[in-house]
Amino acid sequence: MQPVLARGFQYGLGIFTLTALIGLANATKLFGQLDQNTLLTHLHSGTLGWITMGVVTVAAWLFGTTSPRLAASLGLTALATAAYVLAFWSGYFPARAAFGAIELVVIVAWWWWVASRSLSEGLGKISNPKVAILLGLTTLVIGSTIGVIIQIQFATNTVTQQTGDLIGTHASAQIGGYLILVATGIVEWLLIGERRTTGGVVQSSLLFVAGLALAGGFLAGIQPLLLVANVVQIVATIVVVVRLGSAMMATKWVAAGARRFAAIVPLYLVIGVALVVALVQQLVASGGDQSKISQGLLHSVDHTFFIGVMTNTLFAAILLATKDRPQVWPWADHVVFWGLNLGVLSFTAVLVFVGTSSGASAFSHPVSFTAPIMGLSVLLGIATFLQRLQPQRQTMRAAAPA
Repeated sequence: MQPVLARGFQYGLGIFTLTALIGLANATKLFGQLDQNTLLTHLHSGTLGWITMGVVTVAAWLFGTTSPRLAASLGLTALATAAYVLAFWSGYFPARAAFGAIELVVIVAWWWWVASRSLSEGLGKISNPKVAILLGLTTLVIGSTIGVIIQIQFATNTVTQQTGDLIGTHASAQIGGYLILVATGIVEWLLIGERRTTGGVVQSSLLFVAGLALAGGFLAGIQPLLLVANVVQIVATIVVVVRLGSAMMATKWVAAGARRFAAIVPLYLVIGVALVVALVQQLVASGGDQSKISQGLLHSVDHTFFIGVMTNTLFAAILLATKDRPQVWPWADHVVFWGLNLGVLSFTAVLVFVGTSSGASAFSHPVSFTAPIMGLSVLLGIATFLQRLQPQRQTMRAAAPA
């Protein structure tokens, strides 16, 4: 991996620190109930600042860019993303709309770059991971465009009943389409390498169609389309597990390194899709009234994909990128892996079976005790990986005497 790509991961980890700290504060209620602006900052610093910064960095790595403008591109991406995140924290709707539009331009630029590289290699020739990233970024463009439209409506005070449908469409496109696609592509690359197979192309195509169907069902209020999306997603997830099953079974779970972080991702895909199915069933049963959906179930879906799927995926990519560098704090690999995954599994279970901690006092809800396991493991991972991604010093040697 080019040293400049390490910066992309570092930018993402830096913004992810904010995500983790707000998450810990919200779960434990140490500072009381956080306002909506802060919660939206938590959400978007994670999805854009951490996950999308990581995805574009992996895309640049996978497609083998040698552009001298790469460092500037990653820096501008991080700057635009940080500005958009801070706009959410400000609560100022015009700022959200303006910086959201800038962020959308950045996302479209990365999509165009990946699409151009894919076309130059040949759409019929690019590997399974590249197909997944191309289709995933395509869904990201669609979902992000809807997100900016929502922010413009809030900024111009033109919010209607349809805005609620747009929010559901935006969320479903980003989670049900974008995240699942890019995660399966990156994990396949990490576990079995690059190759082009019919099964891989079919898998990504099914996930792409499922994401679009899920978003379209929310947008148009077509409940049968949501059920179709569920069926397609279930089939695609089975394909993922079958295709990657042997690699998962061969994983040594007590061995440090990238592999176990990647191998556990299909487990979260299964859990996540099961939760999405339950969420859609609740929506159908409620007659489309999103206010009747369990907030605990909704947040469990978010964290299963954001942490269980994407954070494991990106931590695996970082571990692969730094495997030949000095292993700062080698003990941390085990603490991060087991703490992160035991934390997210217990945290998700509490959200599903107990509900959210909204309105609770400090440390009065089970979430207050499960979230810190996850959050502190994330912070340890951030601190460890930021050190390992630091540029290596070159040893100066004196010239040998003639």
